[in-house]
Amino acid sequence: MGPPRPSRARSAGTGNRSGLADSYRLALRAAALANARLDDLTDARTLLADHPPLPDVVDTDLHTLREVGHRLRQVFQSATAGGGQEAVDELNALLARHRVRPMISGTSAIDWHMHVATPGTPRSVEYVAAAVWGLSVWLCERGIDRLGVCAEPRCPTAFLDDSRNRCRRFCSDRCATRHHVRAHRARHRAAQP
Repeated sequence: MGPPRPSRARSAGTGNRSGLADSYRLALRAAALANARLDDLTDARTLLADHPPLPDVVDTDLHTLREVGHRLRQVFQSATAGGGQEAVDELNALLARHRVRPMISGTSAIDWHMHVATPGTPRSVEYVAAAVWGLSVWLCERGIDRLGVCAEPRCPTAFLDDSRNRCRRFCSDRCATRHHVRAHRARHRAAQP
């Protein structure tokens, strides 16, 4: 009869810890990095808190995260402004610099999972490689119009549009409500004699 086979989700890579198969989760990581305020190592540790336990975050990690976060923000801004080619060019440059080096890890068939970098790779490098890969796959699968920056003027949040009809303009219901209430009040003031 043989040993039990692992579930299909696990063997297909969708149940992994930091694998390449779940582009949405990894693309969310890219949006989080684009939105992150990285003033110090504590901020970097907070960003990486859900990442598998690896060596502690150091200054070089903070520098890498800041640089890539800034460049990912440019990707979202270009996509929102209609500059699809600029967004793709920036993602391609990030992909070239932060290559995914997939590796199967685990101790047995029921524990196998994918990592995006070899053991001993700094946390920030693995995080960035996965984020850039995920956002690139998301863009290819869903389209450039699925990347956005909040339309609320006071909110700079980058987001992934996972709406059914591709019409999301705001990062949250709160921002949408704030924007619509302000517009309603402005129309009401303009209509008064």
